[in-house]
Amino acid sequence: MVTAVAPPVPIVAAEERVVSKAALALPAVDAVQITLLMDNTIDILMAGSAVARRLPLGPNPFERPQPIAEHGFSALIEVRLGGKKGTVLFDTGVSRTGILHNLDVMEIDARDIQALILSHGHADHAMGLPGLVDRLGPRGLPLTLHPDAYLERRLMLPNGETVAIPAPRLSDLRRENIEIIEEVGPSMLVDGMVLVSGEVARVTPFETGFSIHQARRAGVWEADPLIMDDQCAIINVRDHGLVIVTGCGHSGIINIIRNAQALTGIRSVYAVVGGFHLSGALFESRIPATVAAMQAIGPRYLMPGHCTGWVASHQLARALPDAYIANSVGTTLIL
Repeated sequence: MVTAVAPPVPIVAAEERVVSKAALALPAVDAVQITLLMDNTIDILMAGSAVARRLPLGPNPFERPQPIAEHGFSALIEVRLGGKKGTVLFDTGVSRTGILHNLDVMEIDARDIQALILSHGHADHAMGLPGLVDRLGPRGLPLTLHPDAYLERRLMLPNGETVAIPAPRLSDLRRENIEIIEEVGPSMLVDGMVLVSGEVARVTPFETGFSIHQARRAGVWEADPLIMDDQCAIINVRDHGLVIVTGCGHSGIINIIRNAQALTGIRSVYAVVGGFHLSGALFESRIPATVAAMQAIGPRYLMPGHCTGWVASHQLARALPDAYIANSVGTTLIL
């Protein structure tokens, strides 16, 4: 079910260009659906479209349980190629019960999940995993993650205060009979229909990482601005191009897109979904360059969420009005 493949693109310095040496053969699927199980926002009255299906209100929407929003991210990716279907859960949100509640409210059966992807080891993407595993039982589902996902991490604020970032524990995963797939490079899931990027090549001059981020290695706290475990999911939709799902986008969303293009040899970008990590004073200076690069790439659909931030989301909406889709928990993109 999980196939590791040699990465054609090395991690390079910011000023270098990515050149694909041998693009991976990512098959073109017939369709993909991406459902936001968890994100920072929810609006049950948000208008839908042919592409963005919102959670149906029903006759008595305020008399039944509602989905919840938390500061976290989780997306259910469903792909179809001929008679083959695959269902992958990308990230698990920030709390033990959050995505379980939303799965129930959305009437999604967790037993349909065939594989798990952890975009990186931060709490708002990984802490829902224990609750999910408890519900699934000892199924031995494959979980693909980067070895750095287990690192103890924190933020060192300018005033000297620290903010801890809990990480998943390997011992907990082993106890729960998860099939752990630790990969630095790219790998394939569900009959090769979903590509996990592995480490993302850093090539833009403006996406320089998270300057106040630290990791503990060999008992010593050290700077960890690049967060190298950050990875995305990539799907190739027939006649349309790449669909890219990212958790926080610590690699930089333009780096992520360019890396996906280099890995697959496919230039056309159909949709980009997830967190772009452009929120807050540390990141807002790179928004104009990001928006300009996104306009040049020209994705057909763009649904930023989670840590993208108000300023970046609104600038992207103004710059790419025909592509932009507002995010909300319960939304399903039909691509």
